[in-house]
Amino acid sequence: MGGAIVGRRIGLLLAGLLLLTGGLAGCRPREEKPFPSRPITIVCPPAPGGISDTLTRALAAAAQPEFSVPVVVENKPGGANAVGLNYGAHSAPDGYTVTYVVAELAILPHLGLSPISPDDFDLLARTNYNPAAVTVRADSPWRSLPQLLEAARARPETIRAGNSGTGSIWHLAAVALQEAGGARFKHVPFGGAAPAVQALLGGHVDLVCVSPTEVQAHVEAGKLRMLAVLTTQRDPLFPDVPSARELGYTLDIGAWGGLALPKGVPADRRERLLAGFRRAFGQREFQQMMAERGVRLAWLEGEPFRRFVQTQSEANRRLIARLGMNLTRGDVGPWYFPRLLAGLVLTLLLATAVVGVLGWRSKVRTTIRGGVGSARYSMLEEAEARTMSGGAWRIGVLSLLLIALLPLVGFLASCTLFLFTAALFSGRVRVWQAAVYAGAAGVGVWWLFGSMLGVSLP
Repeated sequence: MGGAIVGRRIGLLLAGLLLLTGGLAGCRPREEKPFPSRPITIVCPPAPGGISDTLTRALAAAAQPEFSVPVVVENKPGGANAVGLNYGAHSAPDGYTVTYVVAELAILPHLGLSPISPDDFDLLARTNYNPAAVTVRADSPWRSLPQLLEAARARPETIRAGNSGTGSIWHLAAVALQEAGGARFKHVPFGGAAPAVQALLGGHVDLVCVSPTEVQAHVEAGKLRMLAVLTTQRDPLFPDVPSARELGYTLDIGAWGGLALPKGVPADRRERLLAGFRRAFGQREFQQMMAERGVRLAWLEGEPFRRFVQTQSEANRRLIARLGMNLTRGDVGPWYFPRLLAGLVLTLLLATAVVGVLGWRSKVRTTIRGGVGSARYSMLEEAEARTMSGGAWRIGVLSLLLIALLPLVGFLASCTLFLFTAALFSGRVRVWQAAVYAGAAGVGVWWLFGSMLGVSLP
């Protein structure tokens, strides 16, 4: 009996020890899997088929053995590459999403087309840099860049420069060139670099500033002539073409691409990614493939890459500001329209004051002259001026109310209310007519400023 009790107690004790041991084992922190342990995604903002897509896919294939996990490319085109850049900047900072950032990262914020800027990324390394190449037709009279700029200075805005779209990197390259040379081109936008080059071949424009890759085949065929590359050194494939620095111009502008992470990726994972992509970049097969595709590789990592992007961004900001493109692309903020309207109201009030002073002077002159006919005419003139003045003051007060309401209820509602009240003040329409007019005109004005002109409205 006693032995059975002792045995039972020993069994319970052993069971308790086993449970305690299991519990303690369960409390131990689970060992973290080594990074990376699942696929890495490279977000490519440009559409499939271009140089950026080709480079990222080739780099992903070269990097896969380095990380021992799949490395996949995910294209997210749209919004002049703003869609992909925005997606990459807001991805989880776990190291599994890498973004292929492009030159638009340093352009779009200054055009008001994207809130994403270089400061929103942890910039890893630049992979490629294609400088702008100033190219003309082979039968053109200009055989050097100084000759071209001299002609442009002599005949401002007559030499036509084709580009890949207003605000694009190749448009800004032509603007930077004319600023450096004290000249003025007539800028002709196209839907990309390729259409601009075709326009040059057809004689519809006189020059283009695009990458050497875009014109290489036509230069080698003797149809086009490259005058200079807008950077600090000559292009290896065109050793006879001078650089801008050789010609005395401090220009370094072109299309570039690189790898970046969202802010907040742990330092050890960042270094693992940088080392892996560096080794993949250096593989002979990758380098050879890029050379065959005309991609100018230019590895630049860490702080030097960050400084390069910041320099590009600041140069683009100055160019865009001088061109005034920010006024038509939305980089004006929500107070642009209220400030504009405030200026118009002040002008209207000043004009009303002038009308009032002129009416008072007319009344004084009539009183001095004392003629009955003149007095009657003056009374009519004074009544008309008083009516105009009263209407102007009402519109002025309404405009001030509109400015006050804009931040509170938004542009569309406040503008519609303004138009409705102004129509009623005219005394020539009924309430329903004023409502129909205000609704249609308010939507029309909103569409003009918000959609067509790209003004950021409150």
